[in-house]
Amino acid sequence: MKAVKYLSFAGMVAGLVCAFNVIPFVAPTVGVIMFAAASILKDAVNRIGDLLDDGKPNASFKG
Repeated sequence: MKAVKYLSFAGMVAGLVCAFNVIPFVAPTVGVIMFAAASILKDAVNRIGDLLDDGKPNASFKG
């Protein structure tokens, strides 16, 4: 679970950096898409893990 947390954080930071147009030749829309994808991936992993943990969506998945 720690790996997902750190990877999603890195994706969100990279997305924000790109969205603010700090990196030349990278469009800001790419940053917005990266940020959104990292957020969605983190939520999806948490929800799927929660359902696989005990079969109920009760936030019991800790990784």
